[in-house]
Amino acid sequence: MLDPLPHSRASSTMVSMPPMGTAHQDTQRADRHSAARLPPRTTIFLEGFARSPLYRVIEGCVATSQALSDGRRQIIDIVGPGRVFGLGLGDRNHCSAETLGWTRLEPYGDCAGPLLEMALHEMLARSQALTMLLGRKTASERVAFAILDLAGQFGRPARQRKRGAVTFHLYPTRADLADWLGLTIETVSRCFTRLKRVGFIDFQTSDLVTLLEPASLARVAAGDGHLPLPSI
Repeated sequence: MLDPLPHSRASSTMVSMPPMGTAHQDTQRADRHSAARLPPRTTIFLEGFARSPLYRVIEGCVATSQALSDGRRQIIDIVGPGRVFGLGLGDRNHCSAETLGWTRLEPYGDCAGPLLEMALHEMLARSQALTMLLGRKTASERVAFAILDLAGQFGRPARQRKRGAVTFHLYPTRADLADWLGLTIETVSRCFTRLKRVGFIDFQTSDLVTLLEPASLARVAAGDGHLPLPSI
C-alpha cells in the first residue's frame, strides 16, 4: 500500500487501523497501538479508507491532512496533547493522520453528549480559523498565528528568560508548516528569521522555539500591528 502523503519520508511506517465495525475488536487492536509510543512519521490512518476510531493524543503531535491528485497536500490541523482527532461523517476517513514526533495515543471510544459537542465545536472553530488564515492573512500573520497556536499546545515556561516567555518543541518541520499555512518553505524560514531578529522569538535549533513577546506576536497574527524591520 502506497502512502499518498507526499512529504512522508521513505522510512515512514504504516499503522493499520481497523474500520468502525466490530467495536470490541477495534478497541483491542487500538489498545495495542496506544500501549507503545509511535515513532515520528507513522501513518495512523489514510484518507478514503474505512473509517478509523477516534483517538486522543496523550503525548506528542499528530498532523491531519488531505492530498490532491497531483501529490500536493494541505495540513488541516496540528493536534497536541489532550485533543481528539478522527471526527467526521460517513464510513470513510475524510483526511489522513500521521505522527510528527514520538507520540502516544489512546482510543477515545464512542464520543457522545457534551464530549462530542466540545470536540465538534473545537474542530469547527479551528477550521474557520484556518479558512481565514489561508484566505486573508499575510505570510507574517500566518507564521505568527502558527507560533502562538503551537506555543499554546506544546509550550512550557522558559527557563532563564523574561517573565511570560514560553519554550516549545516545534514538531512540524518547515515543510509541514508550509503545507499547513499555504506558503513555501523559503517563506516560512524567512518569517522565522525575521521574527527572531526583531526579538519576538528565539531559537538555536530548528525544533526548539522560545516565544519572547506573546502580546507583540498576537498583534501581528491579528493584523493589528506591522512587523518592524530588523536592523542588520
